[in-house]
Amino acid sequence: MGEPKNNGVPTVKEIASHCGVSKATVSRVLNGNYKHGFSVRKEVRQRITNVADALGYLPNLAAKNLAQRQTNVVGILGCNALFGWPGNLYHVIIDACVRSLHSHDYDVCITVPNLEKTDSELPVWRIDGAIVLQECSTQTIEHMERIGLAYVVVNGVSGPNGSAVIPDDIQGTRRALAHLMDLGHRRIAYAGPTSEHRKHRSIEDRHNTYLSELDGHGLEAIDGHDKVFRSAPAFLASAVLKNQATAILAYDHIEAVKIIHGAHMLDIQIPRQVSLICFNDEYMCNIVTPPLTTVCVSSRQMGRVAAKMLLEHLQSPDDCRPECVKLSQDLIVRSSTAKPLKK
Repeated sequence: MGEPKNNGVPTVKEIASHCGVSKATVSRVLNGNYKHGFSVRKEVRQRITNVADALGYLPNLAAKNLAQRQTNVVGILGCNALFGWPGNLYHVIIDACVRSLHSHDYDVCITVPNLEKTDSELPVWRIDGAIVLQECSTQTIEHMERIGLAYVVVNGVSGPNGSAVIPDDIQGTRRALAHLMDLGHRRIAYAGPTSEHRKHRSIEDRHNTYLSELDGHGLEAIDGHDKVFRSAPAFLASAVLKNQATAILAYDHIEAVKIIHGAHMLDIQIPRQVSLICFNDEYMCNIVTPPLTTVCVSSRQMGRVAAKMLLEHLQSPDDCRPECVKLSQDLIVRSSTAKPLKK
């Protein structure tokens, strides 16, 4: 029998025909299934794997999933919500999740379903568990809850039987404001989210903490703290030039970069005239001028913790209970914050 030729999508039947064995033997060898006393001579096993390689055979995951209760495949959901969001932090989170899952012999799939045609973001093939990036459709959460699928939400809210890992935004806001107050700032403005930001628990947590912390220190909130952020020059003209703010806490790093650009346009010097601090320590934060002081949770840490939580649930489902893990935020001081000018 000559070397097999690949004339299309190879099948188990085709491999069996080339090797002169049954389809069941080929299937067991390629799936490593040697249970219930099954055995095969070394030379036959080698022949099967050689022919499969020569033909470019790939296992049919859907068929395999029907036959096995465990697939060792984890799905990453929620990617639909992330497209078009510049500089988002989920690239690193995904990388950390994938590396952790791979190290425990799990494969990972990412799907981007057409939500105009389907309500569920779950893949059509079976998966053992899921990592959700911030949010997915309500129908997807309900589906996972209904079938008892293990899942962890990163930077979002889970259903009653899911788990979540989130930044402690209240603690992070307090840390940012404490840094500014320790420098001597008493006129601190807040640049809230834009109209393009998706609804998220951090919006309320950060804004409410800004108000309560200033009130607790006998300080006044600067006008505009409760407004949608639309224009950096307009915000700066109101907060800094009109209302004499000496420091700004920005909702995220994208807004902070816009504020730096707007400050150049208005000839406002950062940090000489106004200090600037923001949430999220992403790639651009340390390469803009001036480099940004930030409060943040490591994206890589969030990914690793989420993967660890899911793995624990998959490996010991009877011992795990739903939980929400809050990660503290670190202060990273760079050149965008300084003591206020003495008047």
